[in-house]
Amino acid sequence: MIFYTLLEIIIPILALSWFIILLFRIFSFFNIDKLSLDENPLHNPLISIIIPARNEKLNILRCLESIQKQTYSNFEVIVVDDNSTDDTYHIANQFCQNNDRFSLLKLNNDDKTWVGKNRACHEGSKISNGSLLLFIDADTEHQTHSIKSSLSYMQNSNLDVFTMFPQLTCSDFWGKLILPILISMINILYSPLLLNSKSTSIAYLVGGFILIKKQIYDDVGGHESIKSSFVEDKSLGERLKKSGYNLKLIRSGDFVTTYSNTGFTNNIDAVQRATSASFIESHLFLGLISIFLAFIGLVLPYFLIFFVTSLEILYSVLILLTITFMGISYLIEFVDINHSKLYILFQPITNLIFFYCMILSVFKIYSNSSFVWRGRAYTKK
Repeated sequence: MIFYTLLEIIIPILALSWFIILLFRIFSFFNIDKLSLDENPLHNPLISIIIPARNEKLNILRCLESIQKQTYSNFEVIVVDDNSTDDTYHIANQFCQNNDRFSLLKLNNDDKTWVGKNRACHEGSKISNGSLLLFIDADTEHQTHSIKSSLSYMQNSNLDVFTMFPQLTCSDFWGKLILPILISMINILYSPLLLNSKSTSIAYLVGGFILIKKQIYDDVGGHESIKSSFVEDKSLGERLKKSGYNLKLIRSGDFVTTYSNTGFTNNIDAVQRATSASFIESHLFLGLISIFLAFIGLVLPYFLIFFVTSLEILYSVLILLTITFMGISYLIEFVDINHSKLYILFQPITNLIFFYCMILSVFKIYSNSSFVWRGRAYTKK
C-alpha cells in the first residue's frame, strides 16, 4: 500500500532528525554559559533599571522588592506604568514613594503607533541617567547578587549587550502545560549557540533581562526603531547584531526567575505572539510549509504509535526511538523550569497545542487578524 510505503520513508527520517536534534540540544546545553556568583565588577557605572508594567498587580511588588535588595548599589529604577487597568500603578507608587532610587512614570494614553511594551521602554530610557540600561519585566524576581554578577560577566566578556534566560515558574496547569514547548522550540530553531555566534544572523533578546550600553541602545534607535514590532525582543536583537555589536545570551540559573501568565487564553496568546515572529516577513507558502513540517515533526510521531503492531519490527523500534528522543530533548528544558518533570508525559497534548497555535499565527498574519498582548489587540505591522 502507498500509505505504508510512505510511512517506511518518513519513519527513518523522523528518527534520524530527532536524534540529531537531541544531540544538538545536549551539546548546546553544555556549551551555553550559566551565570554564577562573580567577583566585584571592574567598575561600577550607574545602571538605569527600566521596568515596563501593564496590569502586573500580582507581580510588581515582588519584582521591586527583589531589586531593592541588590548588593550592587549604583542604580536607579524607573517603573513605567503602561496604562494599567488594575492596581499596578497604586502598588508601584506606594513603593516608589518610600524608596529614593525608585521613580514611577505613568503613561495615560494609548498611542496606536506603538505596539506592546515598546513605548514604555522608550519613555523610560528617555529619562534615564545611567550609562547602562537594564530592561527587566515586571513579572521577574531577582536574587540579591543578580545585577552585580551580570555586570561583572558583561565587563569580563567585553559585551555590548547581555541577555539571559530566566528560570520559569508556572503557577497554573495551563502555563505548565503550554509554555515549556515554546521555550523548547526557541532553543531548537533559534539556538543560543547560533545567536552567540558572529557568523550567523540569528538574534533575539530575552525581555526578562536585557543589559545594554545606553550609547549603543541610542545608536540603533532603541525601542523607537522597532515601535511597530509586537515581538520586540527579536527585532531589537536583530538590529543590534546586524549593526555588529557584541551580543550574548546565557542561562540565568536561579539568579532571575520569571512568573508565567495564568489561564488557557493568556498562555495561548503568548505562544501565538511569539511564533508569529517567524512568519511576519515570510510568504504564506513558507508559513504553510512550516505548518506541514510541524505536523510531521511534532504531531505525527504520536499517531504512529497506533501502527507499531502492524509494521515491521525495525519501523516499530524507530517509532519508539523517535518518541524517546523527543521526550529527552523536551526534558532538557525542565532544568530551568520550576515545576514537575512529570509534565513531559503531557508532551503529546503540548505538541498538539503548539501546532494549533502555529496554525493560528500563520493565518492571523496573512488575514491581518489581531494578536492580543496584555488586553491590547495588534495586527501585522
